[in-house]
Amino acid sequence: MRWPKLRELKEAVIAVFSPRFTTRFPAKPCQVPPKYRGKPEFDEKECIGCGACVNVCPTQSLMMIDDTNANPPVRRITQRHDCCIFCGNCQENCITEKGIRLTNQWDLATLDRESTKQIHEHELQLCEKCGAIVGVKKHLVWIYERLGPLAYTNPSLVVAKSADLKHSGLEELSQQAKQTPAKNADIQPGDFMKILCPSCKYELNIRL
Repeated sequence: MRWPKLRELKEAVIAVFSPRFTTRFPAKPCQVPPKYRGKPEFDEKECIGCGACVNVCPTQSLMMIDDTNANPPVRRITQRHDCCIFCGNCQENCITEKGIRLTNQWDLATLDRESTKQIHEHELQLCEKCGAIVGVKKHLVWIYERLGPLAYTNPSLVVAKSADLKHSGLEELSQQAKQTPAKNADIQPGDFMKILCPSCKYELNIRL
């Protein structure tokens, strides 16, 4: 039994005079690897509010609500990193590939869970005929720029881009949509140059 004890004593002495294997956090910031999967962060310039990241989030740390009663109507994406598992699905499925990225932020401990919540708002585009939700304005512009010359086959995208997506009367149209179904709305030839939802566009193409 004597030799094993001496071996353990030798290992203890070596450990005392050897460099540390652990980090010096919090006295010294911890350096994470280059591909470390830390807190996801939205890029307000690159995010178009499409909701792809919300659809693939397995823990519902990303949630989305469309508020058509707001003025102007908005889509709110709520991000909570207190229940995020940092899987990276949001980054991998972002259609712009830059809208949301995983950062190297890892020290996220807090006693206030409300501080882990962030809300991102994007203005919605409503149908100019019935007031239904068409999508986020930035998303329509992104589609137009992505399609290039092919976008001219869709008048809604052309109008959205050329008019900078600033249309009046959206609140009144939304109220009318609650009273008058889209199938009873009067379709006019001039509606071809309006931003329409799929239902109104279908009615327009069938009747005219």
